[in-house]
Amino acid sequence: MDLIERYLGAVRWNLPSAKADDIVAELADLIAARIEDSEEALGRPLDKGEVSQILREFGHPLTVSGQYHDQQVLIGAELFPFYWFVLRIMLALFGVIEVVKIAGRVAVGSQPFFQALSHGLGDATNTLLTMGALITLIFAVIERTAWLDTYLARWKPEELEELPHLGKLRLELPPRKRWEPAFEIAFGIGFLIWWAGGFTIPFFPHDDGTVITAAPVWATLYWPVVVLVWARILLSLIGFLRPAWKPLRAALILGSTAGTLAIAAALRAAGQIVIVAGTDADKVAKIQQSLDKSLEIAVVVVVAISAWQCVKELYQLCKERR
Repeated sequence: MDLIERYLGAVRWNLPSAKADDIVAELADLIAARIEDSEEALGRPLDKGEVSQILREFGHPLTVSGQYHDQQVLIGAELFPFYWFVLRIMLALFGVIEVVKIAGRVAVGSQPFFQALSHGLGDATNTLLTMGALITLIFAVIERTAWLDTYLARWKPEELEELPHLGKLRLELPPRKRWEPAFEIAFGIGFLIWWAGGFTIPFFPHDDGTVITAAPVWATLYWPVVVLVWARILLSLIGFLRPAWKPLRAALILGSTAGTLAIAAALRAAGQIVIVAGTDADKVAKIQQSLDKSLEIAVVVVVAISAWQCVKELYQLCKERR
């Protein structure tokens, strides 16, 4: 068996059985014609290496046989824009849900911070991969059943008139105003001055001998809070002066969000953000209980806001055209 027969046999192995004989015969004629033209040009028979080169130009047997199958791709060119649009929307939606779940697991769960974060990221990855695979499978079925062809054949431009507000829709978030980074930088610096004891703010007015002081947990969180605020200041500064440094800005967004969640988790583990003391034991107990309950609610709110803020800032970063 010569090289051409082996090649045709390899192609035939993956052909539809009903068309195999006709396809192999057609392919054999094409190869024979190509070899004949080459021999006439050279004035001699081709050697084995030259025949091999011609077969290589025809392509790998699996590639050649694949051209004769009715289904060439999993999702065709006409369906792909629909598939890509739905895939992005669904992954973005479930991505936001998973970010919120991770934030909740980190801040209010019982696991250590890095363990909770690792498990959350693992679950999120599995969820997004599963969702992507499911959407791909659905569109592959649509491709096989030619449902899109039927839909496109029936579709009429007049159907757009049923969506009167279509032209007014804005899918992008509004751009950040130029003054926002300056305000964030000023606020961050002011906070750091207050945090260092530069001035005081009477958050909790008290009387009748009732005294409210910071809980011991704040002593351990002093430097983490400083680092977190400086990260936000640096993010605003880079966004104002060097907006094209998107990878660094994205890293600062993710890092500051992780830092916020870690601090929230530490506060929840501590159980108290302030210590109430005074001569009236009943009043002190009621104030302490109220403030501790407020802490539980505040942690959940901070987690939700931080997760949403992270998603929004990353989305805005991706949409920037600078």
